Amino acid sequence: MKQSRSSLLIAALVAALLATALVFSAPMSSGQAEQQELFVLPTVPPTPTVPPAPLARADVGAPQSGLTLAMASFDETNALDAWRIVDLEDVPQERRSLWIVVDGRLRQDRTVPPLRDPSIHETAALIGDASWSDYTISAGFYDQDNANVGLIVRYQDGSYYRYRIIRNGYEDRPQHLIERVSDGTVTLLASLDAPGYEPRRWNTIMFRVNGDRLQAFFNGQMTIETRDAQLASGAAGLYTRAIGGMLFDNVTITQP
Repeated sequence: MKQSRSSLLIAALVAALLATALVFSAPMSSGQAEQQELFVLPTVPPTPTVPPAPLARADVGAPQSGLTLAMASFDETNALDAWRIVDLEDVPQERRSLWIVVDGRLRQDRTVPPLRDPSIHETAALIGDASWSDYTISAGFYDQDNANVGLIVRYQDGSYYRYRIIRNGYEDRPQHLIERVSDGTVTLLASLDAPGYEPRRWNTIMFRVNGDRLQAFFNGQMTIETRDAQLASGAAGLYTRAIGGMLFDNVTITQP
């Protein structure tokens, strides 16, 4: 009797093993295949690492530079303490632009918490005061996800000069502009219809003001030169839009 029961148990075990093998070896139905595909994660390329920024020379096209008014490489987390953040257009408090120091660079990082939304309004990081008159500002910039970059000179009470470059790939023409902004009114002083800048690579930008002479440089080459005597002195600064993704590094401001 015991032998008969043992034979029955062995037969049942063998049958169960055969049934399991048939289930795993059988082809999957289309529904089962689709369900399995849901668990296949897509291959996502890694985010490109931002390389070190080049030095932006402030003595390009000029005699040996004199007094250094300011230098910033943003290696310290408190490096932004010497700068003043200004929204160049009227925006509500919850849409104010946010600038931060991260990984040794100054980054325009969209708008303040809790919204943190990108915004197309213009913003600037300023340094210096109303006594600054004749000087050159230079910087390296790296555009991760923006479209406008520039430098500001002689900022005072909302009026200033700026050199602005538009990223390649946009239909806006021209792509290099020197403008005077006076109490919100923008006046185009000079422009160059040449290629703008390439994103996701370091470029250098420089803007020099001496008396009524304004000179703009991009990657070491002069792009625009013009004259205007309306604004005499003021702070210097970095310009972009509050879209986010614009990095600045190696800022230098010198007197002739």
